[in-house]
Amino acid sequence: MRTRPRIREVLASGGLSIHKTLGRRLKIGFTAQCVLIALLTALVIVLASVVDGTLLLNGRDVGLFQHPVIWAFIGLQVALPLAIRRSLTKLVRARRALRTVFRLGGPFSKEVTRPILEFLSLEHWDGKLTASLVYSAGLAAFVWNTYQNQRPGIVVPYDFWDSKTFFFGFWVTRVYKLYLFGWLLPYLALVHVAILVVVLRIVRRARVQGRLRLLPFHQDGVGGLGFVPRLITTPIIITVLFGGIATAAAFEVHKSADVTPLIGLIINVGGVMLAYGVPIVALRTDIVAVKRDMVARITALQQEYYTKIIEQRHLDPKAVHDAKDAEDYFEGVRSVVQAISHYPHVKRVIGFTSFAMTPSLISLGLRVYE
Repeated sequence: MRTRPRIREVLASGGLSIHKTLGRRLKIGFTAQCVLIALLTALVIVLASVVDGTLLLNGRDVGLFQHPVIWAFIGLQVALPLAIRRSLTKLVRARRALRTVFRLGGPFSKEVTRPILEFLSLEHWDGKLTASLVYSAGLAAFVWNTYQNQRPGIVVPYDFWDSKTFFFGFWVTRVYKLYLFGWLLPYLALVHVAILVVVLRIVRRARVQGRLRLLPFHQDGVGGLGFVPRLITTPIIITVLFGGIATAAAFEVHKSADVTPLIGLIINVGGVMLAYGVPIVALRTDIVAVKRDMVARITALQQEYYTKIIEQRHLDPKAVHDAKDAEDYFEGVRSVVQAISHYPHVKRVIGFTSFAMTPSLISLGLRVYE
C-alpha cells in the first residue's frame, strides 16, 4: 500500500539532509537544527581564523571581525530555511482557502503535496530545468568567490582573512561556501519554486475550468488569494534583507565600486525583480481574467433589471425602487471587485527592497563621488 506523501518530507531531504540527521540524533526541532548548524559553522570559522591569526589584520587588510559579509551568510543560513518552513506551514493552513477559492478536485496530498515532492525529485522537465538553473548559479558564485580568494591584491587591492594566504581560513570557507552555494541555498530556491509552480498551476487550472471563485469582500484584499502572494514575497524579503547587509558590508570593506559588491547589488535588485515579477505576472493573468468575468456577470444582472422595467406597460414604482437599490448594490460590488489588486504585496516588496538596498546605494554613491 502506497503511503500518503507528507509536506514535512521537504524539510528532510536535499540541502536539508544534514538538518534531518542532526535532528534525529539529537532529538531537536527544525529551528534548533538551523541555529545549531549555524553556531557550529561560526565556531569552526572563528577557530580557523584564530589558528591563522586573522581575527584582526593591520592596515588595509581585512580580518574576520572586520568583514561582516560572512556573518550575513550565516544569518541567512538560519533565516531562509525558517522562511521556507513558514511558507510550507502557510500552504498547509490554506487548505480551506484552496477548497473555497479553487474548489480542489482531490485531497490536499494529491493536489499539492505529491506534485511538490515530484518537482523536488526531478521527475518532470520543469523540476530538472529549475534545478539546473539554481545549482548552476550557486556553483558559479562559488567558483567566482574561489577565484577572487586566490588572487588577493589583484582582484581586490588588499589581503583578507580567507584568501589563499591563510591556509585554514581559505579551506574552511571553501568547504562552507560549497555547502552554502552548491547545496543549501540552491535546494531552498528549488523548494520555493516548487511551491510557487504547484500553487500557480492550481490557480490556472481552476480558472481555465471555471472553478476559480474570487471572494470580493475577503479581508486579504485579493479575493481570498492572499496566501499566494505571501508564499511569493516572504522568502524574497528575508533574502534581500540579508543580501542588503552583505552588499553594504562589501562596499564598506572594498572602499570602492569594485566588481564584487557591484555584482552583489545587481544580483539583489535583479533577483527581487525576477523572483517577484515572474510569479506575480502569472497570477495577475488569472486575477484579471476572473475579475473581467465577475464584472460581466454583474453587468448582465443590471441589464436584467433594466429589461424588466423597460418592458413593463405600466411603470411600477416599487419595481423601479427595487431596481435602484439593486443598482446601488451592484455598483458597490463592482467597485470592490475592481479594487482587487493585480500586483499583490508590490508595495511591501518595494519597501523592504528599498530599505535593504539604501545603505549599499549610499555607499556606492560615495565611492563614485570619491
